Amino acid sequence: MRLLIISLSWIILLSACFSKDKEKKTIIIPKDDMVNILEDIHMANGIFALGYVRKKYPGTDSLGNYRDIFSRYGYTMQDFQRSLDYYIGHLKEYDVIYDQVIKDFNTLQESLYNRDMLPEERRKMKREGNLWTLKTEWHLPREGQRNKIPFSVPVKGPGVYTLSMRIHVGRNDGSRHPYILVYFWNDDGTPGGHRIYWKKKHLTKGAEFKQYILSKALKDTNITYLKGYLLDDENKDTLYIKHADIRDIFLDVKPFHTGAAPDTISTKR
Repeated sequence: MRLLIISLSWIILLSACFSKDKEKKTIIIPKDDMVNILEDIHMANGIFALGYVRKKYPGTDSLGNYRDIFSRYGYTMQDFQRSLDYYIGHLKEYDVIYDQVIKDFNTLQESLYNRDMLPEERRKMKREGNLWTLKTEWHLPREGQRNKIPFSVPVKGPGVYTLSMRIHVGRNDGSRHPYILVYFWNDDGTPGGHRIYWKKKHLTKGAEFKQYILSKALKDTNITYLKGYLLDDENKDTLYIKHADIRDIFLDVKPFHTGAAPDTISTKR
């Protein structure tokens, strides 16, 4: 996502512009406000990078936008520059701030995807060949209080496989750190078979459905199945109940000759 490109040159530019202002008092902006300010700055940069926006507001300059953002939260340019210098000098705190910025933008991206993906688009996806041959909708605990929803689907040879679905994990869900577990599999004579694991995708508990998309390249021609669990978790006992719903499970493959990118994982928010 372009908004999440953290540019060192951008920080240097801000430092050069703000260093001309005199410091009046010592203020270090709290982490929560810094997160909000940085998110607004990234959003403003992204919006005004669009050509039609620049044409519509020809007199707008970046520093003026930044001043408006700082003022909205009750701070000055000097406050921001001083705080930026402080957090850059304390990288662990700075990492915490930017981790939250990235998390918030991912959540926003997923929300926009859920809002903008129309039912007709979902129907079109299904018409164009869903490799998922199993149920595409689940409701827990009605269909199993601790059902991790195991699956096994035949693969179609080498290519980039993409598994997507919409999941709602309720706030009252008893799973500990729920996640999607996926792996390629074939019977090589060992007890568990040969497995090529995808990167785990951890699920977020909340009030709404969220879109999750995972992808991985398959090069091994011996692989015969895609297996895993849609609602795996880290619980060590059975004294819990899952509260989750899954919809629109879709499995797609892009053979390598189409120019698909190798071995990736992504989440649209």
